[in-house]
Amino acid sequence: MKPSSRPGLSKKAKFWIGLCLAVCIPLITVVLLWFAFLVLFPNNPRLVVNSIRLAGNSGYWSPADPDERQARMDRILSILRIRPGETPMFSGKEEYDLAAMASKLRTEIPELERADIRRVLPDQLIFELHERIPVANLGTGFYIDESATVLDKSAYYDVSGSLPSLSCKPSAVRASKEADPFRRGEVLSDSSIRTVLDFIRLTRLEFTDVHPKFIYISPDFIQCDLLYRNDPGAFTVLIPLRVREEQLRDDIFGRLLPKLESTIRNHEDERSLDLRFKDRIIAKKRG
Repeated sequence: MKPSSRPGLSKKAKFWIGLCLAVCIPLITVVLLWFAFLVLFPNNPRLVVNSIRLAGNSGYWSPADPDERQARMDRILSILRIRPGETPMFSGKEEYDLAAMASKLRTEIPELERADIRRVLPDQLIFELHERIPVANLGTGFYIDESATVLDKSAYYDVSGSLPSLSCKPSAVRASKEADPFRRGEVLSDSSIRTVLDFIRLTRLEFTDVHPKFIYISPDFIQCDLLYRNDPGAFTVLIPLRVREEQLRDDIFGRLLPKLESTIRNHEDERSLDLRFKDRIIAKKRG
């Protein structure tokens, strides 16, 4: 007599069992890994911040003097409320998320253009701080960078002597008509500031024979006092308040440089040049 065979599982039952296993096994694995992470990292008393290191930067935020360097580190610790020996390397608190920490640094220190933070186990945080580069001296304790962000001079070594001076009333170059003075971290949005910053960038990168020394934004025009090549005499150049960068480049290359060159070559007395008129320059003797 043949033994009776036991009935097998139906295709439908096999399908549902396979589906449950396909869902449950990964889910259980994720849960186990999550609990393992909680046990090994955030709740691990050995994984706490014991040191912080500044790297990958030069200038104010990476001084050679050890005492100054420690002062910068202490400021970062204070802003982020990091307590060496207590703050966990991994934490469920949002404020200790690396992206949140970097964002807070940029908010508290607008002179920083970028802040990259990474962990090095078991107990170190490394900060790569990239500061904004001043391109003009606003006076009254402020610089300005290419993005028109107002920067506090105290966050930099003194570079005033190497920058052109920019003179303007804050109410004339900001979106809202606020009273003086400038505010650290604000972005000046007026198009006349954009024209000035374009002019400074072009002379720094493309037309390096032109050296702006003083720039004044008036209600009607922009006045630039500049030096050309090694000539000791300064030129006063007037340009419109609002000029597109392409047009400004064409004006410098096609109109301003030839006039500066001919003035020096021919020993002319004309030192005041007006670029506000299309296709021609009005030149006047200074004095």
